[in-house]
Amino acid sequence: MTLTDTRRASTDSDGPHRRRGFIPDLDYADLAARIETGETAEPAKLSRVGIGLARWRNTHRDAAGSGSPQGKHRGDPDWRSALATTADGARGAGGGRMTSVPAPIEYEASSVQLCGLNPWAIGAAAPNSGTIVGQHAVTGEAVACDPFAYFRDNHIANPSMFVLSLPGLGKSSLIRKILLGATAWGQTPIVAGDIKAEYVALTTMLGGQVVTLGHGGGHLNPLAAGTLGQAVVRLRAARTDAAAAGDTARVEHLGELLGTAELTVRTRQVNAVCALIELIRYDTHSVRAFENSIIGIALDELYSEYGGFDYANPPLIRDLYQRIDTGSEAMLRATYQTTRDGYRTHITDLMQALGALISGPLGTIFADHTSQPLDLDAPMICIDVSSLDRGDTALKAAVMLSCWADAYGTVEAAHLLADAGLDRQRLFLLALDELWQVIGAGPGMVARVNEISRLNRTDATGLLMITHTGRDLETLPTEADIKTAKGFIDRAGMVVCGGLPIGEVERLSGELKFTTAEQDMVTSWSRGAALRSAERRTARSPIGRGKFLIKVAKDTTPGIPIQTVFTDLEIDSGVHDTNARFADYFDTAAGDASTGSVLR
Repeated sequence: MTLTDTRRASTDSDGPHRRRGFIPDLDYADLAARIETGETAEPAKLSRVGIGLARWRNTHRDAAGSGSPQGKHRGDPDWRSALATTADGARGAGGGRMTSVPAPIEYEASSVQLCGLNPWAIGAAAPNSGTIVGQHAVTGEAVACDPFAYFRDNHIANPSMFVLSLPGLGKSSLIRKILLGATAWGQTPIVAGDIKAEYVALTTMLGGQVVTLGHGGGHLNPLAAGTLGQAVVRLRAARTDAAAAGDTARVEHLGELLGTAELTVRTRQVNAVCALIELIRYDTHSVRAFENSIIGIALDELYSEYGGFDYANPPLIRDLYQRIDTGSEAMLRATYQTTRDGYRTHITDLMQALGALISGPLGTIFADHTSQPLDLDAPMICIDVSSLDRGDTALKAAVMLSCWADAYGTVEAAHLLADAGLDRQRLFLLALDELWQVIGAGPGMVARVNEISRLNRTDATGLLMITHTGRDLETLPTEADIKTAKGFIDRAGMVVCGGLPIGEVERLSGELKFTTAEQDMVTSWSRGAALRSAERRTARSPIGRGKFLIKVAKDTTPGIPIQTVFTDLEIDSGVHDTNARFADYFDTAAGDASTGSVLR
């Protein structure tokens, strides 16, 4: 035995209390137990008790746990034990000094769940229910933008969407992709007033109905009952059959539907004529109460059994003009006149306005029978008004407003037939493009659009409203119209923003809340393509073309940035090419660049 072994044996035989650092009269096992249960505080590490306790723990690990007061409890698994800490880091496997700081552990959760720990300013969510329109601009995941699907999944409160974007950045292409997907889901898209003929190609490709209105391109009779009148005829036939079969309950049900439908037809006819008169009276706009009453009375007399007109053979504006000019006892009472001369004096302004609808620019559109009634069975309906004179804002607004009213009449007719059990329940998706051109026609137009668009959810109708900027809503003639127009954004279930200037983003701050990152993103999309030297052959697209930010909430909830993606079929068909008139110019410029013939 060596001297070292002899010394170690001698020390061990004397017990642990003989070793350096131990206090002979102190029971370290009892002290460790009391510290573990919390009865006694941990002694200072550099005190004699602390040094002795640490050494006792090192030699009695099974009894002392993991070697620290924060060690595991008896019976706990090893992975629950906490390592003792030193100046160089944690003691044990994986411990020691660290030469570099590793990346923190990443966790994924929604901004709602981590609202207090949310440093991200752009949403990473990628909803894919409904029509897929492109991919997430950050993560690359497929993203759907579908008002009906978002409404079904409770992402939005009503199936409507307001689109804002500068021209040339792809907002019409986004709308076309949404409408294309709607037909695949069995919905019926309706473009009620296509000013630029941007949806005609898509409608034709889908085998839908294209109705052309304009100078030499068709007529629209505002007194025609339209599809709703056709539904009334079917209801009357169904009621007759039910009466012959002795089904009194069905007869009563159909009778109630008929009463509502006939009243709706009459109300729409009166509103259509009053809207046209308001546009003609650009200085005053208002239709007086007795004039509204006279129009309604005249229509009732024209549709009576002595009037000679019905839903299949509706009267024209000239018939209404003659009826009011002839007058009746009811019309005299409406004007509070007892003599023929007094009556004619009161209706002079009304007759002048109706005369303008028979002749002149408006007469070419509204003075004849409807050339092409809307077809409920068409997969898509587009009313093309691109042939109208762009400088005649009153005519353009009159035609578009009449188109919208006719489209909503078609929607009501479909629901009426579904309620009567004569047809399936249909869903419609209406696109109101170039909204600014109509609401800017004068006071009162905003109210008309507001009436048409307010009840879209109860009518099982999705609504797409498209314009360039929020400034379009602030340039209206009256303050009341401005407030009503801004309500379009407030009531929209979702708002989609393309490239917008910084001033526009700030202007929308009252209706939408953008994070700083979202503001920078949306404003960066408003720039054109990056400048390049003439020697480069590849033409670049504007930075923001096809990029949009989907905001499903008006608060600071992060939006969803997307990049629209076209399928091969869409590219080959050219359905999204709105620069077709520049095709020769682009081809010529590309040829000159390839041969190096550029201006210096």
